[in-house]
Amino acid sequence: MEDNEIIKICKRGEKEAFQVLISRYHPFVYKYLYRISENDLIVDDLVQETFIKMIKGIDKFDLQGKAKFSTYLITIAKNCYIDYYRREKKRMSEVSIDELSNIEASGTNVQELIVAKLYNESVLEYLENLTEDQRIAIKLKYIEDLTLKEIGEILNIEPKTIKSRIHNGIVKLRSMIERGDYDERD
Repeated sequence: MEDNEIIKICKRGEKEAFQVLISRYHPFVYKYLYRISENDLIVDDLVQETFIKMIKGIDKFDLQGKAKFSTYLITIAKNCYIDYYRREKKRMSEVSIDELSNIEASGTNVQELIVAKLYNESVLEYLENLTEDQRIAIKLKYIEDLTLKEIGEILNIEPKTIKSRIHNGIVKLRSMIERGDYDERD
């Protein structure tokens, strides 16, 4: 049975059809999320979150649209990963004094660790001030290490457009960092 037929049945609320889609796409979504996260511990949770969002939002999928269902599903997975990454970044920025003491006891130079952490947080703060299109393109390229072609397939955009967004975003980032300007968003 074709995806569109199964999706029509899902839109009518038949649970068995959802199970067919999940079974069909589970390996695809799992491999994608594992490749971008490289973390067995979070992949299962992200896959589950992806399929829950797919079930809740199946009515949003346009059967007559240009995007394939696999692209739609990978977009959900990508957004789940980005949300996880943001939550994790926030959690990691709240390192306690006790944790720093433990790090120092292990022989790691805490001063270097803090400087590196502050630099990374600063760049990420600047990144958040780019347009959404630029920010997503840069994160997918440099944080998730995807090719322009892969990013284009995920976002349903030509690779040359992705390349332009990345270039323009990096130019803005350099400008903001050099001037210390957090408010450059277009």
